[in-house]
Amino acid sequence: MIRNQIPIALARFPPRQKKSLLHFKTLHRQTHFSTTELCEATNLNLLGVKTTLQSPSYASILQGLKALKPLQQVHAGIITSGLAQNIFLSNRLMNSYASCGVLTVTEVIFQSMPCKNVVSWTILISGFSKHELYLEAFEIFRKMMISGVLPNAVTLASVFPAFVHLGFVKIGRSLHGFLIRYGLEINLFVETSLIDMYSKFGSIGVARKQFDMMVEKNIVSWNAIISGYSYNRFGKEAVQLFKMMQRRGLMADSITIMSLLAACMEIACKQIVGRIHNLIVKNGFSNDMLVNTALMETYVKHRCIDDAYQIFREELPVKDVVSWTSMLVGLSDVGYGKQAVRIFDEMVGTSNITLDYVAFMGMLSCCSRSGALQRGKLVHSLTIKTGFGDDAFVGSATIDMYSNCGDLESAEKLFNILEEKDVVCWNAMIAGYGMKGRGDDAVALFFQMKCWGFNQMRQLCHAGMVDQGIKIFDLAVKESCLVPTLQHYACLVDLLGRAGRLYDAYSLINNMPLEPDAGIYGAILGACKVHKNFELGTIISQKLFELDPDDAGYYVLLSNMYATAGNWEGVKVTRVSMKSKGLKKIPGLSTIEIGREVHTFMAGDKDHPEYPRIIEALKRLITKIEAAGYMLDTRLVFQDLPDDTKREIILHHSEKLAIAFGIMSTKPGTTIRIIKNLRICDDCHIASKFISKVEGREIILKDANRFHIFKDGICSCKDYW
Repeated sequence: MIRNQIPIALARFPPRQKKSLLHFKTLHRQTHFSTTELCEATNLNLLGVKTTLQSPSYASILQGLKALKPLQQVHAGIITSGLAQNIFLSNRLMNSYASCGVLTVTEVIFQSMPCKNVVSWTILISGFSKHELYLEAFEIFRKMMISGVLPNAVTLASVFPAFVHLGFVKIGRSLHGFLIRYGLEINLFVETSLIDMYSKFGSIGVARKQFDMMVEKNIVSWNAIISGYSYNRFGKEAVQLFKMMQRRGLMADSITIMSLLAACMEIACKQIVGRIHNLIVKNGFSNDMLVNTALMETYVKHRCIDDAYQIFREELPVKDVVSWTSMLVGLSDVGYGKQAVRIFDEMVGTSNITLDYVAFMGMLSCCSRSGALQRGKLVHSLTIKTGFGDDAFVGSATIDMYSNCGDLESAEKLFNILEEKDVVCWNAMIAGYGMKGRGDDAVALFFQMKCWGFNQMRQLCHAGMVDQGIKIFDLAVKESCLVPTLQHYACLVDLLGRAGRLYDAYSLINNMPLEPDAGIYGAILGACKVHKNFELGTIISQKLFELDPDDAGYYVLLSNMYATAGNWEGVKVTRVSMKSKGLKKIPGLSTIEIGREVHTFMAGDKDHPEYPRIIEALKRLITKIEAAGYMLDTRLVFQDLPDDTKREIILHHSEKLAIAFGIMSTKPGTTIRIIKNLRICDDCHIASKFISKVEGREIILKDANRFHIFKDGICSCKDYW
């Protein structure tokens, strides 16, 4: 769409005003132009003789102009010289204004031109596209085609990015067909733009075919295909293409490096990251801010925290908000909460860094994962103080933080006062209700929403509301024209599996229109273990190993299922198979916040500085709850070991250690809040109920599935989980 026209400021000095040499020298100093250029631009020479420039002279001056004020002065000269209708000069003027980012003036010139050629249209389209005004660029292109002007190679290269960002897949393909059909010019730049367009559309096969057809390839075209594979999460293929590029004798530039680092995010290979680091040093990109920040993020992703920290501290002498935030968010995402908190505190104390919404979301996410409620409250206060309290993204992250830390009242309060709520905000609140077992509230809030999503169905699963979840799925498909995805079906399978309707779930998997993935089979395998359906569990596990042979979690599930059935030979075979593939079980971790410091406990870990006191406190707790009727269940250790050894293993579960530490470190009556990365085991669930009763404490424990609120010997999940 054409934007509103605005007046053009013609010149700093009126063109017909008599000018002294002092005026001229002042203008020279302020604009940093050469004497000859300013003489021509202001119709002066050093002797004060007035001259009249012709079109080629103005065109020559315009070609070197990069600042706005001199450009306006030259524009004024063109108008007063009567050359404003010259199409060649008008195109040059448009291009200069577009390069300065003054697109409103560019449009005014375009509209005032009595005759426009393909160059005129292309300059306007390119200007909008380069400044990310893609809808405007597309609208101008559409009008150009309607007017009968055929695009050239530059036009096509300028408009393809607009199709990508607007998601106009069919139009992009149609234009490709149009230029082939009409024999329009297809050069290196157009071919590269096509590769980029098809890659961003997800048609990486078409992009590769286009790339292979190219007679001539330069670094830009290689970057386009490498970036395309990386963008579509084909990391290994991107690295292989880079090796091919090297064999062709081409040197990597910063774009190549950035694409390779993005590809490494999909490859679990630290050695490749190290090689790329060496390449960065060898090719002289060690001082490139963007490259170093991307390298730092890649190291964090691969949990090479020391390497990432070294880059952050030593190789980024000037740190901007992006590098600080990248380090913060990266550490938070991989579970290094303490380090993330330290980075955030340093960031707050750095005078030249202004916190942005990304930094706040990263810190709130970190507090959410670790259950650091007090720290989360401080961050929330800081968002309000800095003006980000009303931001929808920050608001959603804050609601999620309060919900995951078990403070649903604060989450509700914030949700109700937020003026702008996006779908993430609604999902966060519904998730909070679901995880706390408030299924009726989750359903009520869901029906206030106007959009349907699998997250809401998942929260009904947490609340055990099977019939309501199925009803919502049917309503969404029939009334809202929802096209079900694998995630929707996974939620349905989970709902049915939790309710014990295993064969209904298995039938749904076999009859759904989509190809089932490992996630769907994993959901029903867990239910088979809970409901002790070992026959169906064995069938499902075989399908899982075919789909995802490198996920340790599925082997652990199958091994535990065999152990529950007393099939120790099956346990042995499964564990041997797991070990032969180099797979390891994820260790159980529990975190608790004491005095704004987060303490982490791992199952069987004795490294905590307070461990001797903790284990003594835990033994006293076990003695008290045993007197109240608790019996430690050694059957939950799925290994063929003596009972005494099993008892020691269960005694050292991470949640038991965290609870004991919380009780010994806080005043009587204080609520204990714990976050666990895995599902709470049955014995710890029973023990927590007894502890809440004998100690008179409320224990809020969030595991991988939901919240468990233990109070007076009862859990909020009603033992459903």
